Amino acid sequence: MPKIYVIDDDPEWGALLLKLLKSNGFEAMHFPTAGRFFDALIKAKPDLILLDMQLAGMHGREVIRVLRQNPDYQKLLVIAVSAHDVKSEHAVKALEGGADEYLAKPIHEDLLIARIAALLRRASGNGVAAGERLRVGPLVIIPEQRRVSLNDREVELTRLEFELLLAFLRQPNRVLTRSLILETVWGGAPNMVTRTVDKHVESLRRKLGAFGKNFETVIRVGYVFKPQD
Repeated sequence: MPKIYVIDDDPEWGALLLKLLKSNGFEAMHFPTAGRFFDALIKAKPDLILLDMQLAGMHGREVIRVLRQNPDYQKLLVIAVSAHDVKSEHAVKALEGGADEYLAKPIHEDLLIARIAALLRRASGNGVAAGERLRVGPLVIIPEQRRVSLNDREVELTRLEFELLLAFLRQPNRVLTRSLILETVWGGAPNMVTRTVDKHVESLRRKLGAFGKNFETVIRVGYVFKPQD
């Protein structure tokens, strides 16, 4: 279970994040000050931290600087969080200072979970060992080679269809909104419309035949992958 530390001096916001993270399968702890965070860090290192950049007592950029100068914590994943827009100078400085990601408050809950999952996946090499196969019933996936087979027959997917399939498989039985899918698979590319998602899901279903029925439509919301036993 990935461990996430939340460093934020707002107790209500911290409590909200803890509830969200725990409900999505993460182990999470909240620290209202940088000092308490560093004390805990010595005892146990998390997989990722959510850092309020306007932290009282010690600015977020200084926290990141301390982490990046210590060999033990140089690769610790950091998501900088601030009330400033993602296109602001504050976001640029946070990223240039060593943050792995920057999100502006208020944060869309699904987007936050998706960004956390993406960073953890990237840090662990997609969480799949070289040559390892993922199997869901008759469906077999080799992520490293971007290969998919169904009932021992190769399935030809485009790059986006493959990424879409992985997005569903990584979060079974969870409703994914169209906007979240756009953010996760297309990287939130500007000028993209939600109909793009529908077209690719339709194509994916068609190529997977009967297995495609596991991808159910949630009217006016998005889709959910419900693997059958």
